Amino acid sequence: MRDRFSPQTLTLVHSVYIYGSIATGKAVAGRSDLDLTLILNKAPSKHDSDLIESKRRNFEIANPIVSKVDFGIGFLEDIVSVDASLAWRYWLKHHCRCIAGEDLAEDIPLFRPSRSLALEVNGDFEQVLGKYHRLLLVSRPASNNGRPVREASRNLIRSTNMLRKDRDIDWPDTLEEHVARFQGLFPDHRDELQYFFSRPGNPQRSLSILQDGSKHSWVG
Repeated sequence: MRDRFSPQTLTLVHSVYIYGSIATGKAVAGRSDLDLTLILNKAPSKHDSDLIESKRRNFEIANPIVSKVDFGIGFLEDIVSVDASLAWRYWLKHHCRCIAGEDLAEDIPLFRPSRSLALEVNGDFEQVLGKYHRLLLVSRPASNNGRPVREASRNLIRSTNMLRKDRDIDWPDTLEEHVARFQGLFPDHRDELQYFFSRPGNPQRSLSILQDGSKHSWVG
């Protein structure tokens, strides 16, 4: 992946980062995804986007040791400008490891846990869940919609970190830590979050819960 996406190979690419289970040494061969963040020097043209997608798919086909190759794409301006995105800078500093190009995280200071950071990182959860909801509406009753359900569930679980107080000094990392923290705050909703944590394969029930999710007191 370093050879395929390095700035020397693709001039549009500023730097490449790995994150997720492979970066943390917890990957399982044949089951885990390969998760990468690409920081681009500018917005890609259609030709650039097609080329990046082609390289991703070819690598995925040639390397079944990973279940899927996922890209998160950001732009250099969003990280180095005066109005730099707090979420992107936090993401690079605390979750990514540079494998090609200039490591932008070196010039980013460590972040202190806070509610404002949680809101910045997860504040778009309503839009994200809305996207998954629309996807499930279109794909049902297809058999391949288990993955969007799992991804939506994970996003919902991580978004519960927004319920923290500024005085809290902890910062959950894994899904298990998010669940444990939430259940300590809202024990009456234990079953609801456990349902999402189980990564359900029942798209119909998940549709209804995603649709009504913003009505829950712990989400709203």
